[in-house]
Amino acid sequence: MRKDYQLSGRRTYVVVGATGRTGRAVERHLTSQGHDVRAVARSRGVGVDDAVALEGAFEHADGAFVLVPFDLAGGDLHAREEAIGQRLERAVRRSGVRRVVLLSGLNAHLRSGTTLGAALMEERLRACSVPELIVLRAGWFMENYTDGLGFLPQAQSTGVFRTPFTAHRAMPTVAASDVGQRAAELLTQLHPRLGVHELHGHADLTMTQATAILAQAAGLPDVGYEQLSYDAARASMLASGMPPSFAEAVIETARTFNDGQPWALAPRDDETTTSTSLRDWARAALAGATT
Repeated sequence: MRKDYQLSGRRTYVVVGATGRTGRAVERHLTSQGHDVRAVARSRGVGVDDAVALEGAFEHADGAFVLVPFDLAGGDLHAREEAIGQRLERAVRRSGVRRVVLLSGLNAHLRSGTTLGAALMEERLRACSVPELIVLRAGWFMENYTDGLGFLPQAQSTGVFRTPFTAHRAMPTVAASDVGQRAAELLTQLHPRLGVHELHGHADLTMTQATAILAQAAGLPDVGYEQLSYDAARASMLASGMPPSFAEAVIETARTFNDGQPWALAPRDDETTTSTSLRDWARAALAGATT
């Protein structure tokens, strides 16, 4: 049964991916305001593969933060995203939850690469006719430099940071904590603007600029940046143990970026800009990395 959204007082929110960087930030902001959070994460007892528990988490909730998590243990990235998306769609549809904030990618309109799953989830939720659907399309996560692209081990071992992304085009760069804060705000605002919200982050930075900032924060001032060929990048990712389907998605994302396809559709302004700079993020994330 659908529960009417309460405009004030204590409310109940579902947070999918509650143990991830963005989900943790969403949960932290919601609980700090006195709201109840139903965490969806395997380690918290409700995984995205447990359809019964997942639907139970959504039942009678006032709102939900939804994302399609990457599963690097799965053999086929997009097939895995499809399965997760189907279960999330079913939970949303059955619960009739009134407000949903979906985390998507800034380049989701390209329907390719690492944001394909998010783009398809946008379509699923629109088909559900969620009364208050907000799609939060976030830029390049600062965490990607360390968690996905391996800045620190590369910088320490070779003095060069290498990825398949061009050195010359600036990329909208955002911290997961800022994305989580914005998502929590959109869940709890009385009358938020519905539809797509872009989040460009603190600044647009080239890989060369980002490398210099990361290197300084890590105490490695002489690190340079070098663009890898797609074949070399693919081989490197596979050698590190990355599943082939995910490696291909990263290459596809890099290709669209390098080819100049637009990621952001809206201009940068006060609403799309966030507060955490890469310099501040890196100082916290890489402090003491070389000691």
